[in-house]
Amino acid sequence: MKFDITLKQYELIYKIVASVGRELSHGAGKSCQFYNVNGAFILEKIFKVKARPVMGAAFIRLTESGNTLSFAGEEDGSFYSSPDAFHCWVETENNIIDFTAPEYREALTLAGSENIIKRNMFQKEKSSMAESPLKMINVGDFYLEPNLELTGYLLTKIFEKPASQDLTKICLEWCKKSKKKISSFNITNDLGEIIYLTPVNNSIGGAW
Repeated sequence: MKFDITLKQYELIYKIVASVGRELSHGAGKSCQFYNVNGAFILEKIFKVKARPVMGAAFIRLTESGNTLSFAGEEDGSFYSSPDAFHCWVETENNIIDFTAPEYREALTLAGSENIIKRNMFQKEKSSMAESPLKMINVGDFYLEPNLELTGYLLTKIFEKPASQDLTKICLEWCKKSKKKISSFNITNDLGEIIYLTPVNNSIGGAW
């Protein structure tokens, strides 16, 4: 298996997008679009990995007992993705990466599970994807169903907002200055006020 980035690099990208999102965008807690759209830009611009964000239906098995995160709508036994029911991830030439994975723990808790799972990296070969959501057997198994029309629609909505472009630039600049070790990062807003960004305190222990 050949990964595009190391565990340490993954943790750096995760902490930057999570921290910028917490302080300047959606507040505390994950936003799959924010994490993975900006994660894809960082992969391209900083780590020279060809990457693109993709939206669609997603399923990830997280525990031996069968706890599974499902990001999809369901109708008459069939799954679908829509603006109200989807997940966003990153695709590279060979791998799938999800920078929200360290916060699967919180998502599982919100879904009603009492299991406290580890904070892990999600970076898997495309060829390892299960054939369907019903054939996910082991912890870390996943199934993704891209929706290219939805992806185009949501990306257009994101980058219609100048603030989104500004936040991407902040993520990139912070990453440039933190390639060896992440530290706090300061920016000045339109009012001349200094905003101090500190990295989230979630450490990555392994990989799904």
